[in-house]
Amino acid sequence: MQDDIDRFVDYFQTNLVELRALQSPHAELYRKVMYVGILDTLSGVVMPHRTGSRERFVYFLQRFCRWPDGDKVSLPHLMQLLRKNPDPAFEKLRAWVLTRYKAMPAFSGQVQSIENDPSCEEVRRMWPAPKEHRTPLEGVDLESLQHWQLMYAYRNSLIHALRTPGYGMEFGSDESPHYHQMSTPATEDREVTVTAELVYPWKFLHKLCDTGLIELRKYFLENEINPFDSYVFGSYWLSELNR
Repeated sequence: MQDDIDRFVDYFQTNLVELRALQSPHAELYRKVMYVGILDTLSGVVMPHRTGSRERFVYFLQRFCRWPDGDKVSLPHLMQLLRKNPDPAFEKLRAWVLTRYKAMPAFSGQVQSIENDPSCEEVRRMWPAPKEHRTPLEGVDLESLQHWQLMYAYRNSLIHALRTPGYGMEFGSDESPHYHQMSTPATEDREVTVTAELVYPWKFLHKLCDTGLIELRKYFLENEINPFDSYVFGSYWLSELNR
């Protein structure tokens, strides 16, 4: 079984080496598509019986990728959620968020790490009780703004639209998720807008995959699980025909 586990892990690690060396004008985008695809694949291998891709993907990040800031709540996304819902029940939280948002170093021209984002528990302590409000915005709740969950939205945009969401840019050697300021010029119908754009650099995605593989190998060995048991092999493209 150890040979199978090593063969499985080596296959993906070889792909990671090739991705890092990829040469193309669009290499950054292609790498990111492949990285989230690898994370998605690994989550399906270790949790083949969970039907929801979001649940598998997010739990894999939480359990195997050692991402300490994954539970943080993206401050700009939280600010926008509270702008979209003017309910007075959120007034105390909105004031607290607005103060922190305006003080973001990103608005002073700095590249700001997401490690300064608030934790989910920190925000939840000021979140109004359910009896005081309905869902802040249809389809968006507090947990949706955690970086683990935002990474799933990132994955969807890359895989289904071949683009990264938002307008963030990478700056050379960036290896950690961060924010930077973006200014949009004024038009006849709109004033100048200034935003803090979230960026997940490709080198960070590479690290998630590499760490995930290391942790997954340990998990398979300790639990005596053969990763190939999660696959259905055969000549036919419809897996049901190969069972």
